[in-house]
Amino acid sequence: MALALFLEGEGKDVSVYNQDPLPPLYGFIPGAERVRQDLPRGRAFDLSLLLDCSSPSRVGAAFEGFPGKGEVVIVDHHPPLAPVEARHLIETSAAATCELLYRVIVAFGGRPTPEVATALYVGLVTDTGSFRFGNTTARSLAVASELLEAGADHRTVMLSLYENYPKERFTLLAKVLETLEFAHDGRVAVLQMTRTMAEEAGGSQDLSEGFVDIPRSIRGVEVSLLFREVDSGEQRVSMRSRGSVDVGRIASRFQGGGHPAAAGCTIRGDRVAAYQAVLAAVGEALP
Repeated sequence: MALALFLEGEGKDVSVYNQDPLPPLYGFIPGAERVRQDLPRGRAFDLSLLLDCSSPSRVGAAFEGFPGKGEVVIVDHHPPLAPVEARHLIETSAAATCELLYRVIVAFGGRPTPEVATALYVGLVTDTGSFRFGNTTARSLAVASELLEAGADHRTVMLSLYENYPKERFTLLAKVLETLEFAHDGRVAVLQMTRTMAEEAGGSQDLSEGFVDIPRSIRGVEVSLLFREVDSGEQRVSMRSRGSVDVGRIASRFQGGGHPAAAGCTIRGDRVAAYQAVLAAVGEALP
């Protein structure tokens, strides 16, 4: 949304696409209501900007087969899983793609409006775990400071992200925490969430945002995992590491991706087999 709003300020005609619906948690971001899950038929774009992913395949089959995408340009901070053929700006030392976008905007002589600054600030805050994660750098904090000077609404961002949960989230969290297990001598903590849990809690699966981070705070845990049942025969696995294990590399073994400290993947097939395969991969990676 930050890039869309900035480009519109430069006189460009912009559409914002994401194959999945926007989680309600992020509905407060300026312009969030414009995110669409369909690509306009018969429309031909000059340029498609892929953000926070290094391959068109990560955007989904609908985008890959869309004939009007135009030139593709990628802006990302994740290590690419394969050589990137499109024109790109990929910088893995950046804490967030929003950090890179801010620098791009400034390089073009722009100055973020308060709405653009707020959207960029959301990306920077969430990708650094509110500046708790090891990817936080002096440059990240400098960008955060400049975004606040540009009018980013810190209070609204923090209240919306961390102090505005529906009660169904805590009902769901209680159910998920009951599944907490430890493996590999307590160095790995695992949570599991089924579709039934979300239904019984009266909410959607989107309410599980951040659940995977909770077990990582347990003393002695080096890797935390959340297995989330998306559909029959499909599991989404979120992974977090304190730093001793590169979970991005583990996720790539299952056609996923991410960072050394935060990654994820989708596994289709038997649920128990997926659980065992991921745990075995993590066990092999433990020092």
